[in-house]
Amino acid sequence: MPQRVRIVFGKRGVLQWVSHLDTMRTWERTLRRAGLPLAYTQGFSPHPRIALAAPLPVGFEGERELMDIWLDPALEPGIVRAQIERRLPPGLDVVEVEEVAERLPSLQSQLRAARYRIGFDGRELDAAALAARLADFLALESLSWEERRGEKTRTVDVRAGVLEATLRTDLPEPSGAGGEGSVVLELRLSLEEGRGVRALSVLDALAVGAEPVSLLRTELEFERPRIALGAWRTRGRYEE
Repeated sequence: MPQRVRIVFGKRGVLQWVSHLDTMRTWERTLRRAGLPLAYTQGFSPHPRIALAAPLPVGFEGERELMDIWLDPALEPGIVRAQIERRLPPGLDVVEVEEVAERLPSLQSQLRAARYRIGFDGRELDAAALAARLADFLALESLSWEERRGEKTRTVDVRAGVLEATLRTDLPEPSGAGGEGSVVLELRLSLEEGRGVRALSVLDALAVGAEPVSLLRTELEFERPRIALGAWRTRGRYEE
């Protein structure tokens, strides 16, 4: 049976402008160049078994993105990491590598929420006014909002998709050159079917106005904790 390996990785810099499909292609090329024994699908057009958890919106960096790959024969996770790191393009970095149980459901089916951290230049907006609008937004029971996806438009309840939202102001260092510091909006958004909402739609609903100086997805949350396997054995596989 092929070995299922979970890779936690960061996606930063110029790669934040790379689409989900091109990110998949980048990872496939990287894994091939790393010389890993990738397992392939069956059928007329076999392809490597690689699955990313959730598309990262274009323009966002990712701190702990998730990907599963399948290997046959199995390799010790430390070897997998070392081989990948030798071939990583600029903008990708490996955070963790571990083997997980093959019987787990797909990554996509386990995801329930995502956390985002969006930064603004404090000189470009009124933090107090934004805090007031955020409080009013969170007091709503629902708010219909139109999201455009390509040529299609869909209506979502943007309020229902926001599970948590906080605003903070990071003041500049006393020795700094002045300024208003940065304003950071932290969001926890639903990824559940029928409740998912885009981070940028939340910004529009809040009428932020100012352009973000940083867009980061910090974490993807599961319905239940992942099932990792025990220590690598001399026979070449994990035991539970």
